[in-house]
Amino acid sequence: MAKVKNRIFYIDEIRALAILLVLLIHVTKWFAHVETPDSLFWAFSSSFAALGNVGVPLFFMISGALLLNRDYDIKFFLKSKLLRIFIPFVFWIIIAILLRIYLNPDNATIHFVIAAIFQKGYVWFIWMLLGVYLFTPVINSFVQDKGLDGVKYFLVIWLVTIILTTLNMFPFMKIELSYFAGYVGYFMLGYYLKNFQPKLSKKYIMIISLIAFLITTAFVVFLILNHHMGIWDSFYRTIFPVIQATSVFVFFRFFEEYSNDHEESSINRFFTSMKSSSFGKAITSISVCSYGIYLTHYLFIWTLLHISEHVFPIFARNPFKWIPVVYLIVLVGSWGLVWIFSKIPYLKKVSGT
Repeated sequence: MAKVKNRIFYIDEIRALAILLVLLIHVTKWFAHVETPDSLFWAFSSSFAALGNVGVPLFFMISGALLLNRDYDIKFFLKSKLLRIFIPFVFWIIIAILLRIYLNPDNATIHFVIAAIFQKGYVWFIWMLLGVYLFTPVINSFVQDKGLDGVKYFLVIWLVTIILTTLNMFPFMKIELSYFAGYVGYFMLGYYLKNFQPKLSKKYIMIISLIAFLITTAFVVFLILNHHMGIWDSFYRTIFPVIQATSVFVFFRFFEEYSNDHEESSINRFFTSMKSSSFGKAITSISVCSYGIYLTHYLFIWTLLHISEHVFPIFARNPFKWIPVVYLIVLVGSWGLVWIFSKIPYLKKVSGT
C-alpha cells in the first residue's frame, strides 16, 4: 500500500466511489427479490443498478491507470502485485465458505465448495481481475513501446467492438466480438484517461462529463423500466458503462486539476478543505480498504440474510427504510473488519489493503 503522502487523491475518490456503488447494488438486489416489476421500488432498484454497475469498470480503469507504463520485470510484478490480490482472496473465500456452512450445514459438500469458489456471484470479478493482472506485463510492454498513440489505436478498435456489441448489428454472424470487447479495454482506458492532455478547457470537460453521465444513466434506467432486460446479458461490453465510467474518471481528474490550477478560487478552498478533513481521510481509508471491503462485504450480507430468514424478516420489510440500515451495516462492518486486520502485523497481508 502506498503511503498517504504519495497517493493521488482523485484516484482515491474514484476507488472509494466504486466500492460504495458495488455495495449499493449488492445490498439493493436482495430487497428487489420481494418486489414485483413496475412497482415503485422496482423502479428505484433499477436506477440503483444503472448506477452501481459503474463500479466494476472503474476498478479496472484505476488498475490500468496505476500499473501501466511502469518499469518492472515479470517476477517482481507477480510477487509484488499479483500475490497481493491472490492471497487475500484465498483467505477470505475460505472464511466465506466456512461461514456459509456454519449458517447452513447442508452446504458442507464438495459441489458447494467448488461453486462458491468459481460461481458467477461476486467472485467472478476477482477471477477476471487476476486474469487481467496476469496479462499486465504484456500490456505494459506494449504501452511502453507504442506510447499513448498505441493505446489510442487499441481503444479505437475496442470501442468499435463495444459499439457493435451494443447495437447487436450482426446477430447472424458467428464472430464472438466479446472476446475483444472485454475488461482489458477498461484497463487501457484508465491509463489513457489519466495521461491524455485535452484541447478543451478543464471546466468544459467537467461539464460535458457530468452531462454525459446523467444522460447515459437516465437512458439505461429507461431501457430497464421498459423491460429491455437483455441489457444485463452483456452490460460491461456495451457503450453505456464506458460512457458512465469515462465521465466519472474524467470529472474527478479534472476537478482536482482545475482546483490546483486556481489556487485562489472557491473550488480550490473547498477541495483543499475537503481533502484534509475527516471526510477526506474517510475517502482515503475506504479507498485503501476497498479490495478488502469487496472480499468481505458478503460475509455481512449472508449473515443478515440468515437473520432475515430465521429471526427478523429484514429483507421483506419496507426497502426504503431498511436499505440504508443494511447498507450501513455492510459498509461499516466490512470496512471496520478490513481496517482492524490491516493494523495487525500477521493479518495485514490477508486484509486486502
